[in-house]
Amino acid sequence: MDNRLLEALDLHSGEIAVYKAVLKTGGIASAALAKTAGVKRTTAYNIARGLVEKGLLIEDTTRRPRIFTPATPAQVLALIRADKKRIADREELLKKVANELSNLSASTSYPVPTVRFVEEAKIMDFLTEQAHVWDRTLTETDSVWWGFQDHTFVEYYGSWIRSYWKKAPKELMVNLLSNRSPVEIKFASEPIERRNIKFWGEATNFISTTWVVGDYVVMINTRTKPFYLVEIHDKLLAHDHREVFKNLWPLV
Repeated sequence: MDNRLLEALDLHSGEIAVYKAVLKTGGIASAALAKTAGVKRTTAYNIARGLVEKGLLIEDTTRRPRIFTPATPAQVLALIRADKKRIADREELLKKVANELSNLSASTSYPVPTVRFVEEAKIMDFLTEQAHVWDRTLTETDSVWWGFQDHTFVEYYGSWIRSYWKKAPKELMVNLLSNRSPVEIKFASEPIERRNIKFWGEATNFISTTWVVGDYVVMINTRTKPFYLVEIHDKLLAHDHREVFKNLWPLV
């Protein structure tokens, strides 16, 4: 048998020597096989066992000493079916692995949303403590605080706005729509850099504040008592809301 054919089956030189020795004799014990193939006895046996696992040799364990014989043509052809099944099974497993990786990636990129409700008495503390978390995710997106801000939020929490902008990272800015009101016009005139307010003439029916800050959507009611704040941490939801306000901004 041509060595190149056997090499194409990824057989190394020792395997080729052992296999051809078995072919030559038609059936041989490991001691004689070692002598015929020109390798050590333990090496000959280990190589022959490997060829059995590959389907090229048959080991007759009913005889003493054990005899290695060549696989028949039919047995060799059966390897094709076995290989096809093994490849098909591996393909299915790899598809499942890819699907799991896809799900893992999706859950990492878009985790299950978390929602927090903050009652009126705790809003100021929450805004102060949570601002640095929002700032961190803002720097990972476009560094812009988007949304609509009801003028009553400025009336009640103007001190927090001033305090926030004294500490806010320099790369951050605010682009907020608002309803025109005396308090917002006065506040907008204060020298707070990077805080951009546009008055939306058609926004008379908006009665609450909605911010998109990084991976968070924050909604605040300050029109009616009791006030409350709802924070939704959802990267996908925040992304879509941010796109709405980004595209709306130039039109106002």
